[in-house]
Amino acid sequence: MDTLEEEILHLEPGRDLLHDCLGIGPFAEITITSDGFFLGRLRGDCGHNCFLGIPAEEAKARTRELFERLSPEYQAELIGKLRIRGIPPASIGIPESPS
Repeated sequence: MDTLEEEILHLEPGRDLLHDCLGIGPFAEITITSDGFFLGRLRGDCGHNCFLGIPAEEAKARTRELFERLSPEYQAELIGKLRIRGIPPASIGIPESPS
């Protein structure tokens, strides 16, 4: 059985907001400021120095589509990993609980 990250890497598009939030995209880590803006930390960097802004509705819709293509088990795991990282699932367009 694939890991959640491997399963997401099999989905298209191959790079999306979801990849960044899980640390499998170009950013090692994403954080959210108190006013809702996303900042990215590049691999090897010591801080979140990349201002990403607030995800567009289109990006949230794509993320929701990727989420819906995952099994309920992977959906639950994804929601848990987002919460551990301090990223509210709704901030990237997915529900707070698996479907």
